[in-house]
Amino acid sequence: MSENTYEDYPLPIFCLTALKALLNYLLGAMIFYIIGGVLLGIAYLVISLLSLLLSMRFRCAYCYYYGKRCSSGLGLLSRFLFKKRDGADFGNPRNVIPVAIASFSILLLPLIAAVIFLLLDFSLALLLLSLTYFVIAFILEFSFRKNLVCRYCKQGEMGCPAYKGMKGKDVS
Repeated sequence: MSENTYEDYPLPIFCLTALKALLNYLLGAMIFYIIGGVLLGIAYLVISLLSLLLSMRFRCAYCYYYGKRCSSGLGLLSRFLFKKRDGADFGNPRNVIPVAIASFSILLLPLIAAVIFLLLDFSLALLLLSLTYFVIAFILEFSFRKNLVCRYCKQGEMGCPAYKGMKGKDVS
């Protein structure tokens, strides 16, 4: 295992990634609020929370960082909600696929909805909000993952599909 991994992620990295995640959810909720009102915005936040719970159950419970401060902080939180699972199953498709589908859906839903509604009834506010969301949710996310998160992740070196993609190599 590399000497350049974190046992616990430094607080500044956790704060940056947590702030970025919070912005993702709030901007996504604002997009749905503009499109369909308060209830649609709240619905997006609820399904985002469900996605986080799914992540903690099927990813965090198997992760090296379970009970520790990972980049997202979910490793610490998951120990209060779910029991520790066998880390050898971290990369098991039955755990990865449902979480990946839920996570990517939550990430893409605001953009898909915004594009549809921009085509039906253009709104400058919705366009600007959507562009901001895209920059934070995709460009900033990829940069954070590549440069702050996966680069220093012990679980990545032990086996993680995201780590393989960020490092551009097979870690089998």
